[in-house]
Amino acid sequence: MQLRQLVIVAFWIGLAVPSHAQDKQPAEEPIGFGVRPGVRFLTPTSAEIRWETTIAGPAAVAFGPTRKLGRVIASQSSGTSHRVVVDDLVPGKNYWYRFGLNQGGKRSFSSFYQLEGGMNYTPPKVEASDVPAGADEAIKRLVQPGGYAVVYGDVAPSWCEAIAAGTSMTVVAAVDDADSLQSLRRRWYADQKYGIRLTAQLKQDVPDAIANLVVVPAEQINDATRLLAPMGQIIKLGADHEIDGFSWQTVTPGVRFGRRAAAPQLAAWGHQYGSSGNASYSGEMLGGVDDTADLEVKWIGRPGADFGIDRNPRMPAPLAVGGRLFHQGMNRMIALDAFNGAVLWSLEIPDLRRVNIPRDCGNWCADESHVYAAVKDRLWVIDAASGEMIRTMLLPEEYEGNSEWGYVAVTEHRVVGTAMKRGSGYSGFWDKAAWYDGKDDAATAKVCGSAIVGYDKQYGSIDWQRDADAIVHSTITIFGDHVYFVEVDDPALKQSSSGKLLNRQIWNAASIVCLDLETGAERWTSKVPPQDHEALISFGLADDNQFVLQTSGKNEFHFVSLDAKSGKPRWKQSVEWPEDHHSAHIQHAVLMNGQIFVQPHILSADDGRVVKSGTLGKRRGCATPIGAGNSIIYRGGTGPLSLWSLEDEKPSEFTRLRPSCWLSTIPAQGMLFSPEGGGGCSCGGWMETSIGFAPVLSLGDVQ
Repeated sequence: MQLRQLVIVAFWIGLAVPSHAQDKQPAEEPIGFGVRPGVRFLTPTSAEIRWETTIAGPAAVAFGPTRKLGRVIASQSSGTSHRVVVDDLVPGKNYWYRFGLNQGGKRSFSSFYQLEGGMNYTPPKVEASDVPAGADEAIKRLVQPGGYAVVYGDVAPSWCEAIAAGTSMTVVAAVDDADSLQSLRRRWYADQKYGIRLTAQLKQDVPDAIANLVVVPAEQINDATRLLAPMGQIIKLGADHEIDGFSWQTVTPGVRFGRRAAAPQLAAWGHQYGSSGNASYSGEMLGGVDDTADLEVKWIGRPGADFGIDRNPRMPAPLAVGGRLFHQGMNRMIALDAFNGAVLWSLEIPDLRRVNIPRDCGNWCADESHVYAAVKDRLWVIDAASGEMIRTMLLPEEYEGNSEWGYVAVTEHRVVGTAMKRGSGYSGFWDKAAWYDGKDDAATAKVCGSAIVGYDKQYGSIDWQRDADAIVHSTITIFGDHVYFVEVDDPALKQSSSGKLLNRQIWNAASIVCLDLETGAERWTSKVPPQDHEALISFGLADDNQFVLQTSGKNEFHFVSLDAKSGKPRWKQSVEWPEDHHSAHIQHAVLMNGQIFVQPHILSADDGRVVKSGTLGKRRGCATPIGAGNSIIYRGGTGPLSLWSLEDEKPSEFTRLRPSCWLSTIPAQGMLFSPEGGGGCSCGGWMETSIGFAPVLSLGDVQ
């Protein structure tokens, strides 16, 4: 063992000694984290662990299969930013780990964390013995390294092996006949490469619109484009052969790299309720489908129930943007390819968890390039293609050290966030109290921020800031260049130790405020109409013309509309709940097609009149409704995921599929996604798997 390693082991021996021995040692200072720990799986046997400390100094991580730990890896940095790679993990095995820091000879230790090896979905690595000319350069042009590649027709098998070696894609050789099929399978099986990374199929058996990459001889390109997913790319080999609708770059002579000249216009679900306008509708109409019979399974698989928390505590919704589906679980997140379900990356983030979203807000959002995730006092900016944390964004200086990042939204040029008092968010997920379905203060206290801040999206600098006694997170709504929210004017709240506020602390001094998105300047403020009811929920929704405040109490949903330009009242309406349990009394309304949907009522969004009551289907269970253009997605009469046709006024259902107790099924990107959210439920024999549905024939038509 080298001298440096001996010194490291000797210095950090306290970090990795058995826990009973640590109990006998003098108490150590806890580590102050600047950026909380995160783990990104790299291969089936390796993972990257990143963290930042508040003070500089040599740091290390110890890990092992038990709390006795055993192995210590020192960071190569003596500053505040640290990264180590653990490279000898046993696939599927769980590990414990903790951090140590030395500053001026004084050691600080962190709490223990656990890494679940069963959540490592990275594929095994393969080696390529022969790399065709241009392959490496073409691979560098891919928008993401994961997903599915189809190597079509008479392309040399070395292209399959080179792509598998240079990416994390599953590579499918699409061949003409059974002899070629068996020849490739035998070859790769003998080399121990066949299966997850390299496989072979007959051309006609490869599904349409599945491939992130197609490699094809130029003369066969017209046949192969059917395989390309909406965001997919092409490598064309041989003599040039023109095809409409694609743009090309020459990699080397005989190798051209292409993509669709115009990116498909696909609806995004980038925020908790679709967009920052909170409509619970993304503009996705699923090709006009309003019956489950017209949706087909495009992919099925990971993650399963072990990935998540029990379905009860009302976690953040999935996101679907830029051809990717993002899903949160128990202190972790995962990215899947939207069109084939391939796992692109996953992160273990011990401090990610946020629950009881109806009384708070989502802790993440996404655009086509990045995922933005609130983790304690920082906003992580994560590369959407690879899962690598690019940078973090800070709260305003006066809130550092005593606050956490609350609300987050992203627009074309702006990130908007709030600072909330430390520990204000809900995190409990165990026993009946963590169902958050009740009417008591413990379930219905609203999480509030102390300031709302506008950041430059590119540089992370603060462009504007509005401090407040309290800003109700669940009401923050951004539409166009307007930012709306309920603000409480009560200086006594500044002395409160928590940002969780009860109804009596909010509604007597509450106003609705509208700011300019770009400057933060106040456009108008309007007193909230008297709230003579118990506000179980308080949501904001907006469209071009108005901001709508939805509250709920005393057996009714209440809606108040204010004019977007002036803040003057437009209309108000109250309608009865269907029930007072299983979320029937706390539904988040859907704003779609000029109407507001809240079961069992349809209201006019223009004037608030009741268009129809006693509609939208018999509901069962806790999922809140979602709009899909011609249908409302909800949990139907016997419990499964259902579609209510707005034209035929009847339901259809996926018999064995169960959403979570709030919002886990989303229509976006031309598809309907239902990543697993129902695990732990005792009310039926549900499938505990993730599924992507596509309107029949629609994705194959995208050109």
